[in-house]
Amino acid sequence: MRRILCVLFMALIGSQALSAAELRDGRASRGMEWVKRAPASTLMRVATDANLAEVSGPRPIVQVETNYYTYVPGEPLQLRLTVDPNGYGAPVTLYLYWENRTTGERRYYNVSNGTLPASQQSDLFGSTSGVVPVFVPALKDFVLFGSSTDSSELSWGINGALGGSMTVPSGQTGLYQWVVELRDAAGKRVLARSNAMYSYIDQTIGVTGTITTDTTWTANNRYLLHDFVGVAGPATLTIQPGTVIYGGDGRATLFIQRGAKIVAEGTARRPIVFTSPQRVGSRAQKDWGSLVLLGNAPINVTGGSAVLEGLPSQPQYTFGGQNAADSSGVLHYVRLEFGGFEIATNQEINGLTLGGVGSGTVIDYVEVLHNKDDAFEWFGGTVNAKHLLGIAFADDGLDFDFGYGGSVQYAALIKRAENDEGDSNIFTESDNNGLGGTEAPLTNPKVYNVTSVRVSSGTGNYGGVLRRNTAGKFYNAVVTGSRLAPITLRDAPTFTNAGAGDLVVNNSILNGSFADSQFPNSADRADQTRTFLFTTMTRNRNVDPLLAMGTPTLTRTLLPDLEPLEGSPALDADYVAQPPDNGFLEAVDFQGAIGPGQNWVLSGWANFSDN
Repeated sequence: MRRILCVLFMALIGSQALSAAELRDGRASRGMEWVKRAPASTLMRVATDANLAEVSGPRPIVQVETNYYTYVPGEPLQLRLTVDPNGYGAPVTLYLYWENRTTGERRYYNVSNGTLPASQQSDLFGSTSGVVPVFVPALKDFVLFGSSTDSSELSWGINGALGGSMTVPSGQTGLYQWVVELRDAAGKRVLARSNAMYSYIDQTIGVTGTITTDTTWTANNRYLLHDFVGVAGPATLTIQPGTVIYGGDGRATLFIQRGAKIVAEGTARRPIVFTSPQRVGSRAQKDWGSLVLLGNAPINVTGGSAVLEGLPSQPQYTFGGQNAADSSGVLHYVRLEFGGFEIATNQEINGLTLGGVGSGTVIDYVEVLHNKDDAFEWFGGTVNAKHLLGIAFADDGLDFDFGYGGSVQYAALIKRAENDEGDSNIFTESDNNGLGGTEAPLTNPKVYNVTSVRVSSGTGNYGGVLRRNTAGKFYNAVVTGSRLAPITLRDAPTFTNAGAGDLVVNNSILNGSFADSQFPNSADRADQTRTFLFTTMTRNRNVDPLLAMGTPTLTRTLLPDLEPLEGSPALDADYVAQPPDNGFLEAVDFQGAIGPGQNWVLSGWANFSDN
């Protein structure tokens, strides 16, 4: 505590000395019109009353965005900022810096001196010799750099508070990002961070038709999909880290057909992004289709193969086979944003569709943002998946059908009110098939460590619906915020599976009302569901999971912290189930998608934009 107070005291002295120097040459308020400076009395009170190195409770929310993800020379780069105190009342220091995502080179920006040399560091309003603490401002889509005269296709139409648009230079092709950090008043501890990734590229390449030979897409170009684009076997599409692919029209969808592969191996700093062609701020669900993988693994359809729903009965849309170990490639650090084209009435493209995909496929760190249908849907197959992030999907989080039999671990699922359809479920919907038949193999997912939350609204449905003869093992889930019951089981075959131990939902936090009124569907069985979840299953609890986010709001989903707080019931090891050692699932000591100090959602690769 003594060390922290000393640091704060020195920061206080430094900031006051800087203030005096600024006053002498007229720089006291330059660039600070949109923030309120913290007075010395407030800083001294903070220094004496709080140890800022041990901040707990609410944290401020911050989001920084560029107007586009990719730029050719001559195009204008704009930057905007959203900040919300979120109940945080102490002063902070605000840092803005540019970073090369490949080399790690970093340049801080200061309102008095502009971009500083790589060897210097400063907060936005201070200098290299002292910080200037401010109170957390409340800003929404506040333009820092921008020019109202830029082309309307790329511009927000507002002059920036810190300067005009940055014109992209020639000869600097590469991967970059702007980062905003809110630190404590001493400038030592990061309270909230947001990064806006972008790249300087050489050209735009349109993609149409079917890819039949091995092809590589590189990060120095942007790719524009037109209509349905296929990759036919045995071709492999390789996508370099940091590459951005746009859906050029509503039907734009990439199909990895049976026998073909996609190798999309991004990194945390260089994720591969599939997204809307619209400017940031003008994007929405259904701006394009999304990504579909079709494989040769078993499904429970008569004849062993099927055509993806809503599509014509043609070989390029067929999936299923007899190779459980089939590989459709690799998806690692991949983002799928603003998709969900409606290919037929009530038949939209999911965020990530997996039809008969085999266990040789690698799926790890995949985000679906603002999709019109499910975030992730499996139509049979055996593929495993880890670190799945779904935000503002319109239908279900994890949808299992057609005899899926793989494993899923670490899924974070966040519903936003404006995209929450009336029959959607935050966590899961699981069916053996559409008719609830006995076709084998039964849908039998092994699901561990999911956190599913929802911003309250008048729409939405259950946390999870288990029906139509599904089996499955669901452990260590955190389900909270559903409009109706957190979990419902339906129909006799499903309860038969539950009674036989083939369907398990245990060691989970199911937070919400299980009153009869929360089971309005005529197929619901409220009494049997309650008995199954809280009597047959002995380790479920209906308690507040105490997540750092608190009660979800749209603003809080812009920087969604789903980590359990100290004292959270999700950290009670007595209630944690250990997964089997099957070569994929990992041992854990927490419930939910995120453990203490393991916040993979906020590690910099994901996007949380609402438009």
